[in-house]
Amino acid sequence: MSTANLIPLNRSEHMYWAGEGHLGPINQAYILRFDQPLDEALVRQALRELTTAFPRMRGIVVPTAWTHKLRILPDDRFVDQLFDDCYRVELGVDPSSREALQAWHTRFLNEPISLERGLPWRGRFLPHATQPAIMFSVHHIIGDGRSMVQMLCAILGRLNGQPIAPCKVDSPSMMPAVTPQKWWQWPGSVARWWRDSRAEKAATRNERVIQLEDGGSDHHTTVSVRYHEMPVAADAMRALAKQHGTTVNTLLMATVANTFLALGHRDGPDQPGGPRSVAALRTSVDLRRYFPDGKGPEFGNYVSVFTVRARQQATLAEQIASLEAQSKAAMARFERRDFALPLTFWEIIPWVGRTLYSHLIVQSKAKRSLPALSCHLSNLGSAEFINPKGGSVRLSELWPTTISNVFLLGALSLNGKQFFTVIHQNDEISPATVDRFLAEFDQQLRHLQTAPVDETSRDKAHGKAQNMVAAA
Repeated sequence: MSTANLIPLNRSEHMYWAGEGHLGPINQAYILRFDQPLDEALVRQALRELTTAFPRMRGIVVPTAWTHKLRILPDDRFVDQLFDDCYRVELGVDPSSREALQAWHTRFLNEPISLERGLPWRGRFLPHATQPAIMFSVHHIIGDGRSMVQMLCAILGRLNGQPIAPCKVDSPSMMPAVTPQKWWQWPGSVARWWRDSRAEKAATRNERVIQLEDGGSDHHTTVSVRYHEMPVAADAMRALAKQHGTTVNTLLMATVANTFLALGHRDGPDQPGGPRSVAALRTSVDLRRYFPDGKGPEFGNYVSVFTVRARQQATLAEQIASLEAQSKAAMARFERRDFALPLTFWEIIPWVGRTLYSHLIVQSKAKRSLPALSCHLSNLGSAEFINPKGGSVRLSELWPTTISNVFLLGALSLNGKQFFTVIHQNDEISPATVDRFLAEFDQQLRHLQTAPVDETSRDKAHGKAQNMVAAA
């Protein structure tokens, strides 16, 4: 086998490969919903041209002597055969019904993709006279959320008559984004990480993370998808964020955090001398900005994560300030390369091997040894840019999902609406518990719209947050 078309897997991609099948099919399954008819032949052509333009979409996982790599298949008649296998017209589902689409989305998300013999993605066209839909599902080994959005833009552009620009194959390594650029900067990076880790451990001692789990098994099972439209329009959310002197992302994070805290208090208030309840929210950070050129690779997996912890605060302004300060401090640590040591440690995953790493993944579920989290919150923000300027074919709704080992919340705004996708583990969180969470979340949002903004408290909290960031 020629090595010219073999691409190494980076640490995230090795993790996805080790977790594949154990965590479930680690697919990013996005529903694209339209409010006008689509030509099925054009949809098919758009996805075929996408497979040509994005080489990693022709990637299959192959074993080497010691590890696994991604082999890019030549764009030939054999890829035509594989394309016919992974793209189909789906009949029997009513895409005009959110409930029917949501149920089918759940079933589809749990279906595996063959990474060793077929293309690493699936496409389904759901025809309808006025509200058709496309399921576009790509395995996470191929790219991260930003890469998915890049392909969504290409698909919408092609549906509007624009050619799909070729995408180059980048180096998969994240190391340039996380390690110091000079060798003598390593001691300071390690020292700061050690100092901050000890401070975080001390600050979180005697805390109880609020989680929605009302059951559990010793192995991973299936997940379910829930579509939810927030009771606040996108314009109103932006106006509220401005009133509170923050961003929509931070305001959303504070609302989610206060939802968990309200549910935790309802289950039982903290006892004197006992652990303090907190909401631990994990969020993703795109590492591309930290590459030496300031832009980073175009397509692939270049994401890390950090966690913020929300404690009970006297006012919403203080909650916003606390979360904002923690987020800015975490981003500053990435900027200073303070996570170089732990992130470099994860680079040994290929040497650990798939079998051993899969064993660790399975055992972490059985023993519940991973750090406790309330949720993973991912906010795409405004998705209007996915629709090409002047295009006649436009998205009406977008529902992104992926498999996660924690309660996963995906937010975005489109066409003036705020969409919220919930993905939960069926063995751990029941539909009734999700109902309870969403009801409290909506109540928090409605209260946000009616509660007056205390400008004095807001400004004071904002000043305190700035001091916290400066100290960090």
